[in-house]
Amino acid sequence: MQKIFLIIFTVFSILFFPAFQAHAICEGPIVPCGATGQPPCNFCHIFEIASNILNLILTCAAPIIASLMLIVGGIFFLVSGSSTDLFTKGKTIVTAAIVGLFIIFISYMALNTLLASVGVAEWTGLEGGFQIECSVPGH
Repeated sequence: MQKIFLIIFTVFSILFFPAFQAHAICEGPIVPCGATGQPPCNFCHIFEIASNILNLILTCAAPIIASLMLIVGGIFFLVSGSSTDLFTKGKTIVTAAIVGLFIIFISYMALNTLLASVGVAEWTGLEGGFQIECSVPGH
């Protein structure tokens, strides 16, 4: 009975958890200029595109991949039994996922702090984070 529950929980977690997460936070265009109904591109839009790509990676891809790796590491923990190799492999996967997230979010803060000190980005609070606004004269 426990194995059936574990299999159902694992399949549900792998199939549905990342999808809900991605739908909630992955939105908006990467390139904010140049298309019909958008302002023409200028130099400032390079920073906005870089910020959009970084936000896509950090808010969409990284949490999904880390969630999957934590699930995989947890499965290795559960099935390891007396096998030290599987336990070590699970521990390595979980540690790598947590350290990877830490490195990614520290680099996010460092880059946005640099952009804010140059005057390109502005802190808008915890909900909005760092925002880059490019104004085009005449539009």
